[in-house]
Amino acid sequence: MNLAVLGLMVLLCFASLNDSAQAQTAAPLKLDPSRVEWTHLSFHAKNFWVKVSTDVQLTSLPANAVEALLLVPSMGVPVKPAEPNVHQMAISTTINPVFRPPVTINYQVWFNPENAAVLGRTRLRRGEEDLIKIYRFTEQGVFRQRKEPKDSKEVSLEPEKWTNVQDSFYPYNLADLGCPFVSGRLLLIYIISATDPAKSAESQSICVFGKEQLHRVRFHNEGLQSVEFNHVVKDRLTEVRKKGMVKAFKIAVVTQPMEPDREDPEVFSFLGLQKDIVIYVDPASRLPIQVSGTIPMVGNVSLKLREVRLGQGAD
Repeated sequence: MNLAVLGLMVLLCFASLNDSAQAQTAAPLKLDPSRVEWTHLSFHAKNFWVKVSTDVQLTSLPANAVEALLLVPSMGVPVKPAEPNVHQMAISTTINPVFRPPVTINYQVWFNPENAAVLGRTRLRRGEEDLIKIYRFTEQGVFRQRKEPKDSKEVSLEPEKWTNVQDSFYPYNLADLGCPFVSGRLLLIYIISATDPAKSAESQSICVFGKEQLHRVRFHNEGLQSVEFNHVVKDRLTEVRKKGMVKAFKIAVVTQPMEPDREDPEVFSFLGLQKDIVIYVDPASRLPIQVSGTIPMVGNVSLKLREVRLGQGAD
């Protein structure tokens, strides 16, 4: 009996240590918004099966104007802007498969630029399955409102007029999980741009909300790798094409669901990529010149930077 009690105490001790280690895993993310000189990025990928294009637009807006746009949740205390200005990232992705109709997905994310903590986001999908998901991030979890057309007559209407509405809440305890805040998967390019890849460490991680659950995301610097580039750089006065080969930082995105015991753990996704996600960063320009990974039923895809605009809007 004494041995059994002793064994139980040892197991409880190890469990406590494990929980403590998990809570301390996420180090505070240190971002420098001034490093982000781009305000618009355009990526393109093409293979035999699919064409993919993604446009990323970064702007700065007054915090009070953003709060007026955000959904008012019926549960949780909303995350508040930390500064007078809030960043907005708009992402438009078009996936055009060979044997299926094209799908366009438009995202908007509002976040604090100093740490990439998300205030709210929207996801509008058109084609095959029309729907909009509106998220409001709170201290206790994420409140989501999902809207779809009730019937074929509503498909042509604007999303705010769709009447098939469903509210959901995805709770979490940030203190228990060791998360100082919650970021978003769409902000990985911003986070990479606002940090120094040469000093990035795998131990630095962030807590990221996917569709319905949290993921722990780490950036692993795998050194320099030769990458071909061909893109246009625009600023207020000039337009220059950059073309050649560069030794770019290869930053692997390593993810782990923070609720691995779920019956059906969520698969992490970034710009449609679900496995082997890598972001290549030019050391000189600090631009993400390529994003690579695997898309289900398509295979390996490399989104190449096609156009970048500098110095407008976000600074």
